[in-house]
Amino acid sequence: MMKHLILFCALALATPIVAQEPRPWQIDDLYQAEGFHPIAVSPDGRTGAAIRGWIDPETRVQRYSLWKSAGDPLESEPMELDEPDARAPLWSPDGKWIVFLSERPRPKGWKQTPQAPPFSEATVDLWLIRAAGGKAIPLSGPEKPYGRVYPDQFYGRVAFSPDGKRLLFVADDGKDPRTEAEMRNGVSVGREDQGEGYTGFGPAEIWIADLEEDPKDFGANQITRLTDDKFWYGDPQWSPDGTKIVVHANRTEIQESARYSINKNYDLWEIDVETKALRPLTDGPGPEFFPRFSPDGSRLICLTSPRRGPHQDIYNLAVVTPGAKPTTKIVFNFRAPDVDFQETPSSNMSLLGNCWEDDSHVIYDASVGLLSKRFTINVDNGKITDVSDSKDTAYAKAREIESQFRPRVVSLLPPRLNASSERVAWDNGEGMEIEGAVVIPHPDIAKAPYKLIVLPHGGPHHRAGLGAGFDDQVLASKGYAIFKPNFRGSTGYGLAFLDANRGDLGGGDMRDILSGVDFLIEEGVANPDQLYAYGVSYGGYMTSWLVGQTNRFRAAVAENAVTDMTMMWTLSDLQSWTEWEFGGKPWEVPNAMDRHSPLTYAGRVKTPTLMLNSRDDRRCPLPMGRAFHQALRGAGVSTEIVIYPNEPHGIRQPRHRADKLERILNWFETHSKD
Repeated sequence: MMKHLILFCALALATPIVAQEPRPWQIDDLYQAEGFHPIAVSPDGRTGAAIRGWIDPETRVQRYSLWKSAGDPLESEPMELDEPDARAPLWSPDGKWIVFLSERPRPKGWKQTPQAPPFSEATVDLWLIRAAGGKAIPLSGPEKPYGRVYPDQFYGRVAFSPDGKRLLFVADDGKDPRTEAEMRNGVSVGREDQGEGYTGFGPAEIWIADLEEDPKDFGANQITRLTDDKFWYGDPQWSPDGTKIVVHANRTEIQESARYSINKNYDLWEIDVETKALRPLTDGPGPEFFPRFSPDGSRLICLTSPRRGPHQDIYNLAVVTPGAKPTTKIVFNFRAPDVDFQETPSSNMSLLGNCWEDDSHVIYDASVGLLSKRFTINVDNGKITDVSDSKDTAYAKAREIESQFRPRVVSLLPPRLNASSERVAWDNGEGMEIEGAVVIPHPDIAKAPYKLIVLPHGGPHHRAGLGAGFDDQVLASKGYAIFKPNFRGSTGYGLAFLDANRGDLGGGDMRDILSGVDFLIEEGVANPDQLYAYGVSYGGYMTSWLVGQTNRFRAAVAENAVTDMTMMWTLSDLQSWTEWEFGGKPWEVPNAMDRHSPLTYAGRVKTPTLMLNSRDDRRCPLPMGRAFHQALRGAGVSTEIVIYPNEPHGIRQPRHRADKLERILNWFETHSKD
């Protein structure tokens, strides 16, 4: 196999280096993107396994493959000819094997993995390849007992047992839930699943594979199912002695999509590996999730909340001691009114994989306004230490080692005129300081005052951060500044701020945004005659809402937007979203839902508005986009709707991403003048 690094270096040396003038970003730059992530280091610390991600230049489809790096100087190469699909590498404890996920078909004549829809999670199975190289083999033989392996980060996890002889993973059983009559008649009955991103998947069950010592055609002869019911089990963790497994699961009758909404009664459950006996370790009123064993195995850390509240919340850290009578102790109450919000764990609903620094200290990430910080907490006394800039933590050292094995690739793209990202803060006129980020075009492209795109984030309980992604760079290369306000309801500012727009969607948060626009105009950053709005999900809601409340914007683009609260409750997989934000179901609070729906105010809209929708979005379903588009047409407003097939809540296919950007730019340019 060709040593790609050596080839790139040879080409660079053989070709005279000609300085290229930096140029603006272009939409087609999307197809040149290439990177290596994640990276896994061998147990002896000498070799790295990485996943190369790139877009196929002919098909323009996202691809992934397995690479290996070693040596000094570092040499990198793909581990398989033609680079077939591979994801999430994991080394065996003895360093002889690499386990990974892949969409590739199983051998001809063998039982295949049932396919989930293309807009769902990837349909993957487990494969093994010798670290020394060779042919990859599937985990299971011709008649595998399980179906689709869960590849996501809430349910899915693959882990070797402490002795390296077993492999733990999460998969459904692959069975068609339809009855014989339903299949014969070509119909299906609505059945509960886990919603957005999980369409086609059955309940996430826990499996263990007993690995062959010297496998030939497949990795395991014996694969045991530990759970077998209608519930979903996730993020399984081996106990250090290998006799127990701890998972998080919502075993109540009230089910809902979990990955985006940790507001149900999740608890930690312990499974005996030999007997399959299941027992609860926690019984809090809200969720307990993401268990992590301490190194000595005597206790676990997890995230928890005392309420079943918004789809993203502020979580406490709890220590769970299994024992004969399990106990749960809040390590530090981050929800207390006197707690510094800057030390609060981030609301991204996860704990680091190796979060224990030792048997007393846990490392975690925190959202601090526009930034992210890293802290350690002593779980015995609650002392918190900021280690954001420290390179001495075990976690930081491990990440540094990983980075040393990232394959080196010489970029063939010319330098580009990069936009910058800056913090802004302003008084919203109601006694609150609000902050946000502004992406500023390169000075060779545009000068202030700029055309301004207001880009509200989703959620609403998410946040904007500093930095400029690919879409930002393309928009800025056309002379637009992009304003990303962290209005009330955003995470990263404490519990009171998080709850500040509950029952008031489109009220105070809109005033925060518009006061920020006024501030940028006063500061000479934004041109008041060239204002535009674009948002996705709740950002799409805010965009649709803004055009019904003000005529300040020349044009707007709403992507996968919430436009009607009653439709959101009846059609979305996230009923708890509207119930929490408005305090009831549609028939219980009809006036509130009507009053806060953009569709109610469609007759006021004058702003040309483009609707972009994923056809298969289950979070903010297509009918809401269609309804708002039809209402705008009836009101005589310039409008279009574009529908992207085989796309979930986030538009992710490269061709669709490029098409979307081109349409946004064309829409704004078309309506940039009267």
